[in-house]
Amino acid sequence: MKVAILGLGNVGQNFIRILSDSGGHIRESCGSDIEVAFVADSSGIVKVDQGRTYANILLAKRAQNIRSLGEPVTIEQVLDSGIDALIDVSSASKDGNRELEIFRAAIDRGINIVTANKSPLALHWAEIVPYARNRGIKVLFEATVAGGVPLFNFAKYSCGPSRVVKFRGIVSLTANYVLKMMHSGTSFEEAVRKAQEMGVAETDYTDDTSGLDGARKTVILANALFDREFSLKDIRYSGIPEVDLTELTSKGDRLRLFTSITSENEALEISTGFGLLDQGDFLLSLEESALGYEIKTDNNGVLRVSSAHDGPRETAAAVVNDVMILAREVKEH
Repeated sequence: MKVAILGLGNVGQNFIRILSDSGGHIRESCGSDIEVAFVADSSGIVKVDQGRTYANILLAKRAQNIRSLGEPVTIEQVLDSGIDALIDVSSASKDGNRELEIFRAAIDRGINIVTANKSPLALHWAEIVPYARNRGIKVLFEATVAGGVPLFNFAKYSCGPSRVVKFRGIVSLTANYVLKMMHSGTSFEEAVRKAQEMGVAETDYTDDTSGLDGARKTVILANALFDREFSLKDIRYSGIPEVDLTELTSKGDRLRLFTSITSENEALEISTGFGLLDQGDFLLSLEESALGYEIKTDNNGVLRVSSAHDGPRETAAAVVNDVMILAREVKEH
């Protein structure tokens, strides 16, 4: 199965490492090898020469010289090459327009999409997901919301008879980590620096700390779990700048950035931002580097799923899992 990878940051590199470390298991599980035919980072896109290994790709990236892997190409050449899937693990653009253009062009060529990039789905869901569905093309996005914690595939494949009627979750790691460090007396700047060292905060961390990252995820959750076509403009959100410092000092142990979506009589009640959780709340049990959620269903009851730790490796594993799902379907057809 031939793929092109857009983005070789923390998640993209961990994606390659998992392919390298678990290639035999992946092959046995989905019946295909995953061939990385193209890679892209901020320096451009290259066609990977035959015979190059996963290790070669990682070494080239570490040397900041992916052009050593093969000839430079355009995105149009990538999409016209006959790849089976486009994998977007690049940094989100502010308006999602770049990704929208690429995704639509890929869909028009019959190319399936796996993305960890939240921006295009949060801003242009209606222009991407239904468009792909109507053409028989898959858009898989497990890694966009809860990192490596199974969410959309869990709801789809393990709760098939059920309808989700309520979602509550902590799906934004960076903002909650920074806030917890601040509650312990660490400055905002130092907390962000530590989050960056852990690999959970981007160089430009403002999307996370402003609450924008959480809002993007909330849009995707509402659309995917409740069959809507919301856009980011439909969601109100808040972040660390709006936190009451007095409340942070006195009640910071219960203050979290979380998402809540409830379906009642076909209407959705949506909130995303910082709020106080009651003592004993499941979400309070999550550690500073964990993600998790609780869903209420009409047939499967209340289900809780969480991680002990989430980071770039776990997010990359969710991307690999989506690619494996695609590989099985491509092989079957």
